[in-house]
Amino acid sequence: MRVASVTLRNFRNYKEESMKPHPSINIITGPNAQGKTNLLEAIFYSLRGRSFRAERDKDVICWQSEQTVLQTEVEFASRTFVIQWKIREGNKKLLVNGVETPRSELDHFGVVLFCPEDLHLIKGSPQERRHFLDYDVGPLNPTYSRSWRQYARVLTQRNTLLKEIRDRRAAQEMLEVWDEQLYRHGARVIFLRLQVLKKLIPVARRIHHELTRGDEKLQAKYLSSLVLEPGLTEDQIYHIFDAASKKVRSMEIQRCQTLLGPHRDDLSLSINGIEAKTFGSQGQQRTVTLSLKLSQLELWNKEYGDYPVLLLDDVLFELDRNRQSMLLDKVLNRVQTFITTSLRAVSKKPSGVPGPFGR
Repeated sequence: MRVASVTLRNFRNYKEESMKPHPSINIITGPNAQGKTNLLEAIFYSLRGRSFRAERDKDVICWQSEQTVLQTEVEFASRTFVIQWKIREGNKKLLVNGVETPRSELDHFGVVLFCPEDLHLIKGSPQERRHFLDYDVGPLNPTYSRSWRQYARVLTQRNTLLKEIRDRRAAQEMLEVWDEQLYRHGARVIFLRLQVLKKLIPVARRIHHELTRGDEKLQAKYLSSLVLEPGLTEDQIYHIFDAASKKVRSMEIQRCQTLLGPHRDDLSLSINGIEAKTFGSQGQQRTVTLSLKLSQLELWNKEYGDYPVLLLDDVLFELDRNRQSMLLDKVLNRVQTFITTSLRAVSKKPSGVPGPFGR
């Protein structure tokens, strides 16, 4: 997969900007606060339908402008797609080859992001790792994003109803409708997470073994808020969710929170049997993160027969030479890569990396 061109209009600090990227490595350089990350954000938004920096769409609209337009030409599976987003406050529209299209149609376009916040994936909160599962790993299955969005909507409605029941503004029997949907969508999300991790973790383990020259063994375990055994079907997870939820019903009403489900789960990562979050050094934590990111590339290629676009936002030159070389060996002439960095960092770039591109 390759991005052939990108055009920004009233996006962040860009009034009008166009670029035709190189099919391999693109280094975007310049002083801080000049808009380097904004270019990566535009590519990411085009392919994912959301920003990796802003929670509100209106934040990407250039100041004193009413609308942002992003147009990205993508070559994928021997076809060319023109992806256009028109973004206004409170409204956005997606067109693919001139036809208005739901966002779910973008799920087969691959993009992997590695940014400074990802370095906190290991030592951060469970929410950081759930974000990784939902927005990085999940899309490796084309049905995951839709299932997660459905679950999130039901969860919000159910929590609202729990508060109304506690305040005696609704009957407890009204939970039955939302419960059935919660268990169904929740079981689907958990099942898909486990299926993707079953494929991803062995690849990450192999890459981590290479990065550490065989000195370290990466292990991962899905930590569910439900009591789950290996190899369960989606239907079995549904019934376990149903039975466990009924046992905490009164506590949920008291707290106005849904206490069980994939929104409470976590991913445990360890090195040689020792928890990486608590006992891993900063270097080890970065190596685990890099292993997970590289495994995304490999698995996407295995699943779709092509590599996704890779966005490296100010992280390449934070890695040591060994990790830089490993990363570049994986992507050079195979993965279209966009790297943002300062001019100072480029002056000491690894060999084999093209010169500066962009601004």
